[in-house]
Parts: sequence; C-alpha cells; structure tokens
Amino acid sequence: MSDTVPKLPLKQEIVDTLIICATYVATAFMGGGWPFRILIGFCFVMSIIEIYVNAAYADANKNNVSVIRCSLMTVVLVTATLAIFYKRLSPEQYVLWIGTVTAADAGGLFFGRIFGKRRPFLTRRISPNKTYAGYIGEALSSVIVGWLIIAIMKIPLQTAAIYYASTGFVACVIGDLLGSAAKRELGIKNSEENLLDKPVLGKIEKLMRSRHGFLDCFDSASVAFIYFIILL
Repeated sequence: MSDTVPKLPLKQEIVDTLIICATYVATAFMGGGWPFRILIGFCFVMSIIEIYVNAAYADANKNNVSVIRCSLMTVVLVTATLAIFYKRLSPEQYVLWIGTVTAADAGGLFFGRIFGKRRPFLTRRISPNKTYAGYIGEALSSVIVGWLIIAIMKIPLQTAAIYYASTGFVACVIGDLLGSAAKRELGIKNSEENLLDKPVLGKIEKLMRSRHGFLDCFDSASVAFIYFIILL
C-alpha cells in the first residue's frame, strides 16, 4: 500500500479550495462550458478508476470486498459522467452547482475541525470522523453560498435554482457517505492509495495529493450534479 497524505493545516486546505474554485469558474465560462465539462468528466472517470484499482488490491489481499457498496458509488459516478456531457447547462448553472458543493465541503471541514465533538450515531460506522458540527457547517455554507451565487450572477429564480440552493447540501452529504462507505469497504483512508506507484496514474494522482484523491473530492459533487439535473 502506498504512502498516504498527512492531514494538511486548515489554512492550506482553504487556500487549495479557493484555487480549485477559481479554476472551475474560469473553465465554466470558456468555450461554451466544454473545458469545464471535460475537466469534471475526467475527474469523475478518475474516481471510478480509483475505486477499481483499490478493489483489485483488496481482492488480491483476500479482503472480501463488497461489490454492492463499491458498485453503488460507481453507478453514481458513471451516471454523473454521462450527465455532464449529455446535459448542457449555462455557465452560471455550472458555477451554482460546483460552488455549493465546494462550499459544503469547506464548511463541513471548518466547522468539523473547530467545533466538532459529538458524532452522529447513524453515520458513525460509515464515516466515524463526521460530527454534528460538520453537517451543520455543510448546510449553512452550501445554502449561503448558493444564494450568493444566485444574487451575484442574477440567476433566474426558477424552481430548480431555488430548491438546489436550499437543499443541495443534502445531496452532498449523501455523496460523501457513499464515498466513505466505498473507501471503508476497500480498506483505505484516501482514494489515491495503491495508485501513486503506477507509471501514468501515479503522475495524475500527484496533481491531487493535497486533496487525497479524486474520489475524495468528487463523491459529493457526483450526487449533487445528478440531483441538480433531476430538478431541472
């Protein structure tokens, strides 16, 4: 098993998040959104590859990986990948989607590390590090940023935008738990494990080392995107 990435300081996590957000926004407004769609689609595909490379290692070590738990996350990622190329959104809608997801992740991280003490009973076995404070931080950050994006970018107050800005964090939590369940079943902490020593995949994974792998970043985003598309 390859070496894993130590937890970064909170300040560094926030800076990295802001840089990633700037990249998302820039690509969303380029070339009719195609650079953004290609970038996100590539990240979804890399998340799928991470699951199955780690599953191969787990099977080789006779860890009896549950196909159902891993396949559920894979089905979500495949669906999101197809949807990102099939359904073309406006740049403002792409920013609304990815902005709320990033805000939820950052808010959950911040509130969880600063205020997190009590862990929910229902999710403790799937994701033992999650706390009530973290979930509250996800909800508040996602809703606030979602409505700010609607106001700043003057997105029409249609049903999809209203519901997504107000409830998108629920999809983020579900995606996060699905990703955690898959990683727990695979016996890994970070999704990049077992890929860093691969000739090509290893070089790609090193681009995401501060984020601990593609699946760690895009488990929430995949479910949130499907939810957004359903609302539309």
